[in-house]
Amino acid sequence: MKFSIISDAFEKMETTSKRLELTDILVELIKEIPEDVISKTVYLIQGKIRPNFEGVELGIAEKLVMKAMSKSSGIPLKKIEDEYNKGGDLGQAAENILQKKIQTTFTSETITLWDFV
Repeated sequence: MKFSIISDAFEKMETTSKRLELTDILVELIKEIPEDVISKTVYLIQGKIRPNFEGVELGIAEKLVMKAMSKSSGIPLKKIEDEYNKGGDLGQAAENILQKKIQTTFTSETITLWDFV
């Protein structure tokens, strides 16, 4: 299963606050998920990588993520921190900053759900 399918569903969900629309988007997403990865995908939708009873947490601090973003993109840490402080959402800050950067080092490759689990 391509990760872009999940990503597209998340983007659609961000555009609405209507509960029924959110439910419809999730229903359509779940219909597309193969049976062998449904449990992993549901955890991912919840923002988890494993069930709570397993006690697995990433434990990655925001500062560490910002440093990784800075190092991988070549964008100064201060600029990333400023963007994060504007909106309070690190994912949105990363998207805003990286949209301005022209990628020159990686080739285009399809990302699947298996790349994350």
